[in-house]
Order: sequence, then C-alpha cells, then structure tokens
Amino acid sequence: MFETLVHFAPTIATVFFFLVFCFVIYAAFKKGTKKKFEQFSQIPLKDHD
Repeated sequence: MFETLVHFAPTIATVFFFLVFCFVIYAAFKKGTKKKFEQFSQIPLKDHD
C-alpha cells in the first residue's frame, strides 16, 4: 500500500495544487471581492490615533 501511495504521490500533489490554484482564482474573482480588496488597499493609508 505504501508503495502505491509513493508511486502516485506526484499525481496526487499536482491535482491538489491545481485545485488550490483554482480556489484562489475563484476567491479572487467572485462577486463582491472587488469592494473588499478596495477596502483592504486603504488600510495602510488610515491614520491610527
């Protein structure tokens, strides 16, 4: 069983990282994200008293 896992490890890792990449792209472009990113971009400009 361990040899099978080692044999398919590169394929499993590739699929895993592809799915993570797809999720990041989805999260960046879904509706409503632009307003949130605009608010986040203003954080360094806010004056904290």
